[in-house]
Amino acid sequence: MPTPTYDLIASNVLGSSASSVTFSSLPQTYRDLVIVVRKATTTSFELQLGGQPNTVSNVRMWGDGTNPGSQAATNNSGVGTYYQANLAIWQVFDYTTTDKHKPVLMRANAADVAVVAAAGRWGYTNAVSTITISTGGTFESGDTFYVYGIVS
Repeated sequence: MPTPTYDLIASNVLGSSASSVTFSSLPQTYRDLVIVVRKATTTSFELQLGGQPNTVSNVRMWGDGTNPGSQAATNNSGVGTYYQANLAIWQVFDYTTTDKHKPVLMRANAADVAVVAAAGRWGYTNAVSTITISTGGTFESGDTFYVYGIVS
């Protein structure tokens, strides 16, 4: 089996603060996406697909060394941490297909705060051409956003 290759298809290093970052017109030539966000300070993150609110069902678990937790939810706007982190990585599978819902995996952490993992299902069969990453706080100048296409 060939080794998957990550191609950088979009990036953004913020020059000023923002409450969200959107990548649109994503190429439809890859099988999966990987989105990586690194923030200088901790905050909560959320990934929204295709601008379709309240269409995500997900489960998440977290731990901070003392207080583990978990939660399941439906009709969410995206897959997110809902916990403080400064690094978040999402994998969006089969984002170009039009015959099934899109599974999403997320993991996030802040070394001195917590570790979070989540799995979600975007409840549309549309191909994903737009993603938005939002925060419970503010993204600041220097925060980085990368979108990779996975070639199999």
